[in-house]
Amino acid sequence: MAKKAKKAKKNKALKVNKADEALAQKEAIAATTEAQKSVAPQEVAKPSVVETAPAPKAAKAAPAKTSSATKAAKKPAAKKAASAKKTAAKAEPAKKPGRKPMTAAAKAANAKARAEEKKKADAMTPTLTMQYGGRDIDVKALVQAAKDDFKANHKRTLLTELNLYLKPEESTLYYVANGSVQGKVQF
Repeated sequence: MAKKAKKAKKNKALKVNKADEALAQKEAIAATTEAQKSVAPQEVAKPSVVETAPAPKAAKAAPAKTSSATKAAKKPAAKKAASAKKTAAKAEPAKKPGRKPMTAAAKAANAKARAEEKKKADAMTPTLTMQYGGRDIDVKALVQAAKDDFKANHKRTLLTELNLYLKPEESTLYYVANGSVQGKVQF
């Protein structure tokens, strides 16, 4: 029974030490964020070399009894580690050089140029050229030729649908207009 009591005290001491370390780390993080908020954005901290002592870890072979003096000695060590982390956080290197902030006028001009570029991109139609048998055949010109042929043969009919079938080995473009009218164009 005495062994179990000693082991329970030992485990309790380890849990207390871990809890103290976790609390110290939370305080260090909170202090670091507060310090970062209070620093003006134009102010650049100069990096300084700060050696940090590792946070004290609970030893596996800890004594069965921990006196209040031992606990008091461990708390300042944890506070020192927290303050060392705080100092190290302040000594972060300056921002890397990058884009300079844009003025409102420059932003407006950039937005206008981007809108024009987007409009041009939306209206873009590709150029399709087919190469066959050593010849270059402009597909856009073939489409226009099919439209013109349909209009020449059917003057009063509107063209609402146009399906094209290209046979380069015959140099012929076949088309079906409005779902029922068939025709062909030689090229």
